[in-house]
Amino acid sequence: MELILRRCFALVLLLPALASCTPNTFEWKEEILLHDGRRIIAERKDVAGGWAEPGQSGSTQKRTITFLDPDDPKKRYTHQITGSSNYLLLDFYRGVPWLIVSVGPFSVDTDCPIGSYETFTQVNGAWRSVSYTDLPREFTKPNMAVEYTPDMPDPRKKGKTLSAEEIQKLIASMKRVLAGASGTTWRLVEKNSHGRPIDCQAYPAVKNKDDKK
Repeated sequence: MELILRRCFALVLLLPALASCTPNTFEWKEEILLHDGRRIIAERKDVAGGWAEPGQSGSTQKRTITFLDPDDPKKRYTHQITGSSNYLLLDFYRGVPWLIVSVGPFSVDTDCPIGSYETFTQVNGAWRSVSYTDLPREFTKPNMAVEYTPDMPDPRKKGKTLSAEEIQKLIASMKRVLAGASGTTWRLVEKNSHGRPIDCQAYPAVKNKDDKK
C-alpha cells in the first residue's frame, strides 16, 4: 500500500512537467486587406510545444495559413512554416498569391538566415521560394498580425477573427516598441539597419543551392 501511495505521489508531481511539454494549438482568423482594397479571410493555426513554464504555451513549432482565391472562391491555398518564422504579408497580384515570411529561429524548412525575408509565390501550382526583389511593387506594407507586445492580450488564444483595422493597430503598436531598435520586422525594406540585404536569396549559400536545383 505504501509503495502504491509513493507512486501516486510521484505521478502527481510529474503531471505539471508533462503538461508543460504538451503541444498547444491556437486557431484564429485574420481579415487581410489586399493592396487593391479587397479583403479576404485567412485561417491561421499555430502549434506550440516543447518545455515551458506552467501556464505558458511554449515556443511555436509550426504555423499554417489557409485562404481562398478572391477571384475564384473554389480555389483554396495552404502554406506552412516552422519554428519562430512568421507571416508578414499575404497578397494577390494578377491572380497569383504572394507571401512574405520573416525568418526566425528553429525554422527547419529553410536555409534562409534569421532576420531575412523569404518570399513565396505560386509557380505551376506549387509554392516556390523566390527573390524578395521579385515582389510586386504594389505591395508596400505588412498586412498580417506577426507579433504581440508583452502587455497585449494574445488574440490567438481567443480564436477570434482579427479585422484588418485591428491588425494595423497591432502593427502600429509593434513599431512603437521597436522604435530605435535594430529590428526591421513590420517594415518592407531592402536592407536592415546594419546595411545587410533583407532578401534571403541575396545570401550566397542560399542562392547557390537554388541555382543547382
